[in-house]
Amino acid sequence: MNTDQIHGHWREMKGWALESWGRVTHDPWKRIAGRRERLLGQLEASLAESRRIAESDFPAPVAARMPDRRRPATR
Repeated sequence: MNTDQIHGHWREMKGWALESWGRVTHDPWKRIAGRRERLLGQLEASLAESRRIAESDFPAPVAARMPDRRRPATR
């Protein structure tokens, strides 16, 4: 689990709390804001997981992994 996933799960929990508070206070705008936060948290966590899978399945190109060696100039 990386920091993006943790942040996404945290945002999802924050949205859940906000939505619950909207239910208690009968405030529809708080409920809507809570649903939005939950959705954004779920998206952030799933995108972080997708990024992790993509980076593990497709390693960096060979040129990016090689040390920077300059070719001698040919004339």
